[in-house]
Amino acid sequence: MKTQLFTLFVTGLCAAFACQPAGDSTDNTATTVESNAPDYAAFNQKVAAIRSFLQAHCDEDITTQSNMVADTFQWSPPQYNGNQWLGKEEYVAALQSYHDNYENITFTEGIVTPDSTANGVWAGSIFPEGTATSEPNAIRVYGTWSATHSATGKEIGVKWFGISWLNDDNQLVQMTEYWDVHGLAAQVAEQ
Repeated sequence: MKTQLFTLFVTGLCAAFACQPAGDSTDNTATTVESNAPDYAAFNQKVAAIRSFLQAHCDEDITTQSNMVADTFQWSPPQYNGNQWLGKEEYVAALQSYHDNYENITFTEGIVTPDSTANGVWAGSIFPEGTATSEPNAIRVYGTWSATHSATGKEIGVKWFGISWLNDDNQLVQMTEYWDVHGLAAQVAEQ
């Protein structure tokens, strides 16, 4: 009888400890899930800043664009340059060159699919597992730039992909871009 009572007591203790409510100090699951929850407000704030920057490019407003780029900015341009990072001065000069050589600059955000244009702004990832994050950093933007070449009057267009990092003041601190620089030159040179 004593053995049965002891077994019942031990079983009761095990059941009591196994049924602790979530969030109890011995259960870190609730804290982990909460800290990994996506920060949608921060994401939306950064996306709004990037969209403002892109609109300033369409408006050929180099002053606004320059003010939205941190002094410590690092840029990986779309053309291969030995993977050398450039600074704010080179980036703003490249933007000014586009303003000087193109009119009617427009940006259409989104990924072109056979049926529509899908969302063009992304951040965070779940793959690969070792570097998965819910942080709204490395904002990925997809879209299509179009414009009129000032000297020839030719209409041009390029698909564009950029990854941007912003600081707490919503200034660009780093950007890497991917688009067909040669394709743009070929469009301008076409007969």
